[in-house]
Amino acid sequence: MLEYKKRKKLKHLYAVCLSEGDETIHHWTAYSCGSSGCSIEFDREQLLSTVQKIPGVRTRAVKYKKIKDLRAEGIKVDDMPFTKRWPYRCEEEYRIIFESTDGAAASDGFLDIDISFQTIRKITINQRMPDQVYQTIKEYLKQEFKNPSQRINKSTLYENQDWISKFKKA
Repeated sequence: MLEYKKRKKLKHLYAVCLSEGDETIHHWTAYSCGSSGCSIEFDREQLLSTVQKIPGVRTRAVKYKKIKDLRAEGIKVDDMPFTKRWPYRCEEEYRIIFESTDGAAASDGFLDIDISFQTIRKITINQRMPDQVYQTIKEYLKQEFKNPSQRINKSTLYENQDWISKFKKA
């Protein structure tokens, strides 16, 4: 990203990195620390229609390349923000980037994008979060969602009781 910013002579370059894949252990260990963190699932069409209206925004799925392929094919400058090394392919990443040569754009170091709560399909809270903290967060978020019991949950990736019970019965 730094090389891309330098080559394009950009004043600002921001990225939102999302995953198109299902919840995995990798996501919780790579992007969450200890008991904190959550996964937010967006309505893809609503999110993209909102961000693609903003001048300077580009969106695309990340392509994963092996070093030998990069040596043989090279890389176009415009593809740099959407290219990663092959070992990261499990992330199934989709990126939204904002780029600007204008010094006034996002001068505070942030780019605020107004996204409706209705764009959020589901929020999954880290399973390791203490239950009291989880309940507080859930109560707060309930005010924003029509059907909060279906849209705000704690992950069961580490200890899924349905999975465990099948082994106990086997």
